[in-house]
Amino acid sequence: MRAARCSPVAGVLVAAVLLTLAGCGDDGGVNSGETSSPSPPPSTPGATPTGSPSKVTGPLSEQQARAALLVEGNLPAGWRHADLDDGTAAGDAPDDLSTKDRNCKQLLDALGGDLDRHEARTDASRDYRRSANGPYLSSEIASYDKEEGDGSKRALSTFKSVRASCKKFTAENNAVTVDFTVSPLKVKPGADSACARLRGTARGGPADGKQLTLDLVLSRVEQSTTGLALLFEGDGDTGLTARAARGAAARLEAVTAGRTPSPTVPPEGD
Repeated sequence: MRAARCSPVAGVLVAAVLLTLAGCGDDGGVNSGETSSPSPPPSTPGATPTGSPSKVTGPLSEQQARAALLVEGNLPAGWRHADLDDGTAAGDAPDDLSTKDRNCKQLLDALGGDLDRHEARTDASRDYRRSANGPYLSSEIASYDKEEGDGSKRALSTFKSVRASCKKFTAENNAVTVDFTVSPLKVKPGADSACARLRGTARGGPADGKQLTLDLVLSRVEQSTTGLALLFEGDGDTGLTARAARGAAARLEAVTAGRTPSPTVPPEGD
């Protein structure tokens, strides 16, 4: 897994299958509940206070950003933490997706707080996969200073703007090339959120000739955002995207309110 980082966090998970992009609506649900046991099945969104909650008033610390990431317990059975830097269906980790289209690239950069001149103060990421052949998921947290405007608002605004203006773009990832088409996606994890679906056919690599779908979701809570990228072969799974997105938003809300989401994120390197 990649440790918390303060630099490029572009696309969110297109190294394994390269995806499609869409707009936003409503759907899905994830859980967090109070329990110290690892990865209980998700049921209802939220988190349980541990001790006396103290609302976060500035950017999240690195520890808080990591605590807000999705964990296996927020996903259906069978999902596992994985290092997507190697051996995914479409090459490297989705974060390594690249494009020469500078406008469309912002759609990916906004997920991890890597927009030009507006980088996050703290960030964290964690990747998962259902099997060696996918689907794949990247969870991203970015937290901003309020100087020169609210960075989290700017990130979400940029995501929405680029989602509307970026209709098509070509992404390259190692030996894989995908011509993505962007379209709306009916998922709404929270009041302050946006999402998109990208679709294209892979050329080269292990997924050569297969349709890839990449779902991107960005939700904002106070000075922070939680971004998701889910990469599928085929048509994708809107229900899974909605569930993961709601779980991610609930975890960020809990951390921002000074609570510890459960289940907790394992220690670095686990």
